[in-house]
Amino acid sequence: MTKNDFSGFCALLQSQRKQLLGEMREKIASIEDGPDFPNQLKIADNDGLPDAAAEMNDAMVERESQELLEIEAALARISDGSYGSCSDCGDEIGGARLKAYPAVKRCLRCQEKYEHTHGQNHAA
Repeated sequence: MTKNDFSGFCALLQSQRKQLLGEMREKIASIEDGPDFPNQLKIADNDGLPDAAAEMNDAMVERESQELLEIEAALARISDGSYGSCSDCGDEIGGARLKAYPAVKRCLRCQEKYEHTHGQNHAA
């Protein structure tokens, strides 16, 4: 991987980080500015929608937080020179895989093993 590739991925990751932080700020602001959630709970208490909405918000926050951590970790790997190498086997991660998900830390083979072992579907 060339120095130019690293700077391109760094710019892409920083852009994704900025966009994600902006989206998170907007969601926080809309929650703070929105209608009083406890009142919504009283109104729709019988249909379970408030619980589903709260769970969805929690899941979204967790997913976005995880994505932000993965971006930060990828930027750190660029800084220390390990970006583009699989964290498990050390082999080079394919350029197409990095372009599809620049924060990825495993080659496809190791990611498939990881998902099989851990029963998860994370691209990291």
